[in-house]
Amino acid sequence: MIKTLTHSEKNKGWTSFWEYFPDGFLNLNNKFLTIKNGQLWLQNDNTNEVKNNFYGEQKKTTIKTIFNDAMAEDKIFKTLVQESNEKWRAILKTNLTEGEIKQAEFNTRESRQFSFIRGNEASGNLHGNTAQGIGVIVSVATTNITYSTIPDLISIGDVLYQLNGSTQEVIGTITVINRNTNIITVNAITTTPVVGLYSFALKNSRVEGEEMRGYYMEVTLENEDTTDGELFAISTNAVKSYV
Repeated sequence: MIKTLTHSEKNKGWTSFWEYFPDGFLNLNNKFLTIKNGQLWLQNDNTNEVKNNFYGEQKKTTIKTIFNDAMAEDKIFKTLVQESNEKWRAILKTNLTEGEIKQAEFNTRESRQFSFIRGNEASGNLHGNTAQGIGVIVSVATTNITYSTIPDLISIGDVLYQLNGSTQEVIGTITVINRNTNIITVNAITTTPVVGLYSFALKNSRVEGEEMRGYYMEVTLENEDTTDGELFAISTNAVKSYV
């Protein structure tokens, strides 16, 4: 994607990337103007209440940073705090895990936006309490799958899988559990269940997945609001991992 770079004489360096790409620039009467498709556009227009709009197209603001204190140690990242008058969506990634915090999941505490960090949402994550084994599939009748027993930890809403060699195949989402007959019913068949294959269930990793951990945590903040917003700083609470 073509981007526009901003250079700051005050900071003596390149400071920002912008997603808009004008055809030309000019400075007129102490105003910064750009040209796009033969039209003249005023940049940094303080009279325009709609922010982040370039050439009639609404954009989002993205900021990326990395927490990497004690670089040689694995850490568990517990919280994320934004010193901001607005809530920003946070996309989190470490060398081992990944996840996100939605805007609505931040709580305003005085002048800060606070949130606990949810569980690891990385694809194929089987750590923590996410995966629960069931056993070998005994029989199949449409969306009803029979086992010799169904563990108590299996719940409605879990996603049912079968292990075909080294491949994890989604069967469907569990809608009914009958422990008297040891039958699990799924909403629809994604992959045909095969008698004799081992089966397990995955829970909501955001709630029951392993904690966010790793050497570092990359944080990408996104804001799609159209009003003025200020972000002063972000911080995290991390503890040493002894796993």
